[in-house]
Amino acid sequence: MSLFSVRPLPCLLFCAGLIGAPAHADWAASTTLSVVRPAPAGDQVQGQNPPGFAWSQKSINSQPASGYEVEVTGPGGATQRFQVSRNWLLPEKTFAPGSYTWRVRAHEDTEWTDARTFRIDASGSLPFIVPSETDLKKFISARGAVRSLPPELLANPNAPLSEERMKLRVRLQEEVTRNTTNLPVPADANWPLRSTNADTKAYIAQAGVIRNTITPLARQLESAALLWRLHATDKPDIIDLNLEEAIRRGNQLAALHPDGPTSYREQDQATRVIALSLIKAIDLLGPAVEEKYRKVWLDAVQRRGKAIYDSILGSNGKIDQYPFDSHGGTNYGMLAAIATLGLDRVPDAGKWFDFSLRGYANSLSPWGGDDGGFANGTAYAEYSEEIYGQLWQPIAAATGVNLFRKPWAIKFAQFMAHFDPPGSPTHVFGDEHDVVPVTQRSISYGKSVQSPVSLWYANSLVGKENALFGLQAPAIKGAAVTPAAPANAAQYPSIGWVAMHSKITDPVDKLTSVYFKSSPYGSYNHGHADQNSLVINSGGGQLLVEAGKADYYGSEQAKAWYRQTRAHNAITYDGGIGQELGIGDEVASLGWNGAISNFSTSPTLDTVTGTATAAYKGALSVAVRQVWYLREKNMVVVRDKLSSPAPRIFEWNMHSLKEMLIDGNGKVRITGDRSKLCLLSLTGSSFERFPAPSIAVGPKQFHAAFKSPALASSAEFIVVLDIGCKGSVAVLGGTPAAPVVTIDGQPLRLY
Repeated sequence: MSLFSVRPLPCLLFCAGLIGAPAHADWAASTTLSVVRPAPAGDQVQGQNPPGFAWSQKSINSQPASGYEVEVTGPGGATQRFQVSRNWLLPEKTFAPGSYTWRVRAHEDTEWTDARTFRIDASGSLPFIVPSETDLKKFISARGAVRSLPPELLANPNAPLSEERMKLRVRLQEEVTRNTTNLPVPADANWPLRSTNADTKAYIAQAGVIRNTITPLARQLESAALLWRLHATDKPDIIDLNLEEAIRRGNQLAALHPDGPTSYREQDQATRVIALSLIKAIDLLGPAVEEKYRKVWLDAVQRRGKAIYDSILGSNGKIDQYPFDSHGGTNYGMLAAIATLGLDRVPDAGKWFDFSLRGYANSLSPWGGDDGGFANGTAYAEYSEEIYGQLWQPIAAATGVNLFRKPWAIKFAQFMAHFDPPGSPTHVFGDEHDVVPVTQRSISYGKSVQSPVSLWYANSLVGKENALFGLQAPAIKGAAVTPAAPANAAQYPSIGWVAMHSKITDPVDKLTSVYFKSSPYGSYNHGHADQNSLVINSGGGQLLVEAGKADYYGSEQAKAWYRQTRAHNAITYDGGIGQELGIGDEVASLGWNGAISNFSTSPTLDTVTGTATAAYKGALSVAVRQVWYLREKNMVVVRDKLSSPAPRIFEWNMHSLKEMLIDGNGKVRITGDRSKLCLLSLTGSSFERFPAPSIAVGPKQFHAAFKSPALASSAEFIVVLDIGCKGSVAVLGGTPAAPVVTIDGQPLRLY
């Protein structure tokens, strides 16, 4: 969830998963189920130097091991050994280029795991160092009274501002002035329901109201405190009003009971926002907060921070062993930021800091690998962008560790540019795919990352930077970074996503984007049962869409429609039966997944193959989809190869915002507001429309499928998709084993 977003979100209290990848054969039979993907592995070049290491905990007599020894062997046989207390390692020095192996063993054991391999490349592995906790604390102590802002912003608050920073200051001041009267006073009594009502719609609705009340109040507190600290006006009365507003809002948030409706148990998003905003305000306001208020604020931070820490730690180091936890992972970062600003101010902050700062910096996101992918979908990736800004800015200022420069964070900006390019009508894949992107978040994140691609992306989006983020951002030092667009097509192997664009620098009304997904994460958490699915946008509008609309996480309509395979442009059988959905058996759901192979890109042709057989949980024995994007023709060809242990009717599903009509040439025509799409099946299938189920929510959409002609144990679909309905002529030839589609005289071999 976006820290400062006030729009309702379906994931409230119940979407924090507690499991991760399937078991690995790391330990002997005495171990618990492994839920951590060992890293690094696969003899891959590491994006980060030194790489972060992780492995599954070993259980000894039902208790975690007391610690681990990690052995890393590099070029020439040189060996390093590290002693750690938890199941991860983040070395404090870079590694020399070359090939490495590593293995680990518990302190109570003599048995090593099998060795895994990785490589460090002189140019491709970017240095990223996180010092020890001891060194970080020394750095923080030397920062002075205000540690959440870059030193240059504090050195001379009255120095002339750049034109850009002046605009940010004016916008933020206008916001604070406006919200002085617009925001309500929060009260515990307004929210009477408790977790005993957790399965009711009323409780879910209350959780959303709490979040949407607390979030803007926290932003108001931070914004007023920042404007006061920076003396962001030459008018004394405005300076006084900013301080008065900050104290007022801080007192209101601190007055909410830590065990009441905003508690961690009832609404973890609210409790973490309250704790973080209060400690930020204490840092910014300093002695301007009277001692009687300061004591209450700090007590609230201590009590709420302790609840976060206790939950993340769990009985056996929960976040270490169960990283696939969407709320827990965010709360881990929240605790790191709260602890960083709370050192020497909050009693338990030192313990929290030692537990969270380096561990969070090592992991950041379990939803993808070094390529920057985010398997939970671009809506939740966008929410994460805003959360990262709220956490990483103060962490960087206080510790000198700039998480925006972590290699994963840099590639994450590229991922967003590929899957939410400028002008995207909605998000893509996963929960809230139906929501329109909020460009402010990506603009602010891209400017913070300061890579060529991130700056191109930020500069290309229509919108304004988040004024709060921009005003407290550090001054850019060194040579200016030259913006550069990413490639027109890209694969993100860690999450099984592929983006193929006509030309990513095209203006919105000319851009075509083809998205394909076959993910090793399956339908886990915010993912859907949509392996081997397609989405096509063109001209700033939607052509092949993902059907349905989000309401709330775990809703009955989401289970019955929104997250189902039949609501996506993917394969079902026997009247809409699709892939297994990870509800109620989430450990197993990570095995009901997809896989990408054979991705290639050239100036004229992109191609990718996805295998989704495992996603059908044995119902299909082959489910392979091949996709070709002919860039110069702006056409897509899709081949599905399907087989089953039992005879079935197979369905090639398609969804649109406009009615699908059959023209005189047997083509399915979708006429969107900004573009057109014509689909032609070359393999003898029938076309059949079907309605959304009655439980579906949202605006009217249109749904149909090409269907195999008769019950059979195997089937093949070859479909040509003409973007723009240019009237191209497509003919199927070749042999069944080696088909060839000829489009306007140009052959395309489908093998």
